[in-house]
Amino acid sequence: MKFGDYANIEQKRFGEANEMYTHKVIGTSWSNSWVDVPVECLSTETLHDEMGPVVSCIVCGINERQVFYYRLEDCIKCEPNKQNKQNEIT
Repeated sequence: MKFGDYANIEQKRFGEANEMYTHKVIGTSWSNSWVDVPVECLSTETLHDEMGPVVSCIVCGINERQVFYYRLEDCIKCEPNKQNKQNEIT
């Protein structure tokens, strides 16, 4: 993934099926700090024992001022503003 791509990231919902939120990718790097997926309320970055590729993202339409870092392998590349039924969590 690269700047300008969009990614679906699983969000935890308590008592319901999890949801996929669309994020804008604004950069990539290597780090040992990222938000664990599925993302829970008050998403915070956690330090891990290993380094890995991460993407920096902002959540589309919710709070586009805050940047979150996610592992690349936890992101599902998608098209903007389209419901991606194959990626829904059931």
